[in-house]
Amino acid sequence: MSVEDLLSQIEDLLDDGKPTLMGSGKVRVDSEAIRRIIEDIRLEMPEEVKQARKIAAERKMILDKAQTQAAARIKQAEMLAAQLVEDTSITKAAQENAAVIKRAAEEEAEQIVADARSQAADVIAKAKENYTEIVNNAQKWSNDLRNGASNFVNTIIGDTEEILTQGIENFNTSLSKIRIVTQQLQNVAAKRSDDGQ
Repeated sequence: MSVEDLLSQIEDLLDDGKPTLMGSGKVRVDSEAIRRIIEDIRLEMPEEVKQARKIAAERKMILDKAQTQAAARIKQAEMLAAQLVEDTSITKAAQENAAVIKRAAEEEAEQIVADARSQAADVIAKAKENYTEIVNNAQKWSNDLRNGASNFVNTIIGDTEEILTQGIENFNTSLSKIRIVTQQLQNVAAKRSDDGQ
């Protein structure tokens, strides 16, 4: 399921939410369902990140492989040149051959590196083609998630204010009753004190 589908599910949950007592467009929603959808979004998003990392890894692998091949060819040429030079009777010919072999190896190594860079450039070009789409999707996902979280927090704050207001009213009512009862008790005690005298 795509991130877009999951965000649509969140919108559906918000649309199906029951209005709160406070009104003002606030609704009660199934928080567990939203949490499950957010978790699914987290599982979906890394695929785009993995794709970008894979492209970077492929580019590095191509360049590393080319450099390794080039180094191996040069090393091979140097070893062959060293073996030829060991034969004193053909030292001059060996040196000439070694130089030719080394030049050929260096040219081949340069070609390998050039091919690798061309392949890496192709990978980067493909990555750039997908870059705008990935960034737009990520920004939309981030904005939708931020808006959803903001609405969720506002709902919680509104509900909390309602509960606190009701609690303060209940407390004030109870305090008034306690004051009345205390006054009555004081009056009874005073009356008993007068009767005792």
